[in-house]
Amino acid sequence: MTRIRFFLFVAAVLAVTACTKYQVSGILEGGAEQLAVVHLGSGGFERIDTLDCLAGAFAFDVDYDEPVSIILTDLARQGLQTGKCVRLMTVPGEHAVVSGSFDNYTITGSQFYQDQAAYEQMTESLGNDRNRRAEAALSFVREHPASLFSATLIGDCGSQAGTALELLDANVKDGVMRPLIARQLKVLEANQNRETASARIYPGAEAPDFALPTPEGGSLSRSSLQDGKYLLLDFWGSWCHNCIEGLPRMQQLYARHRDRLEILGIDCDESGSQWRSALVRYDMPWKHVINDGAVDVSALYGVGGYPTKILIDPEGRILKLFVGEGQQLYNYLDGLFR
Repeated sequence: MTRIRFFLFVAAVLAVTACTKYQVSGILEGGAEQLAVVHLGSGGFERIDTLDCLAGAFAFDVDYDEPVSIILTDLARQGLQTGKCVRLMTVPGEHAVVSGSFDNYTITGSQFYQDQAAYEQMTESLGNDRNRRAEAALSFVREHPASLFSATLIGDCGSQAGTALELLDANVKDGVMRPLIARQLKVLEANQNRETASARIYPGAEAPDFALPTPEGGSLSRSSLQDGKYLLLDFWGSWCHNCIEGLPRMQQLYARHRDRLEILGIDCDESGSQWRSALVRYDMPWKHVINDGAVDVSALYGVGGYPTKILIDPEGRILKLFVGEGQQLYNYLDGLFR
């Protein structure tokens, strides 16, 4: 959990905060008395802290040692539900200054945010045209190889991501933005794997092998669990409402057929601590791993929604795929093991 160091200022003091150590400051119109500061991660929203405001003025810094996305929202007006919030990336060593309102805000401050504003202005007319945006992203990186903001555009360059990465100055690639670059490249690889998954993930195909971390800190492979049994890969996450809603039926299914069926829960898109906490909270007496290995296994199997369950026969071949939480899986397995 990240800790915010919080300092409250009147508006006059905010005028000089760009020269202080504080990473985020500003004045937001609308009379917010408290802001919720939320980390936007792959596993969803995580509340970091609550921030008091004085006439809309606030200032704080964040203890993350790598770039992260955060959201500022009016706590009293439930901004996350209404979409009225400020989104920004916090970069160690940089300083963001927020002004305006939740409906119409600007972010200025240190060079990172100046470059971000310039890029947003340059691409404002491109809409959602992916190809044109990829070209614009590559062009910006080429023209600003020493900009920390350029490192955030690697993922937007699509098939030219490798070229964009080579264009970046070494101190950008190997500095504070390195974890963010790695995350973008992982997402690109996952998307490419999903696009080609249909060629290898279908009934009758050999199930790709993999090894992922266990709760105890070891490693467990798909092939090691076959041993004459059917294997059900359950791609899930504790953030997934349908996954949790289906647990009672999964528990009953396992109790009925555990002599012929092994289940491997593959936790996706959340931190190790969130995963281990969920394992304690919910009764899931089958094997578990977390999708945090060298290969994104959800992408390897073409998973596009959660829960996804893939049944593998004792010979290691894919038998059937089930997307979503419904009765079809349970009917099918009860019939198979009749």
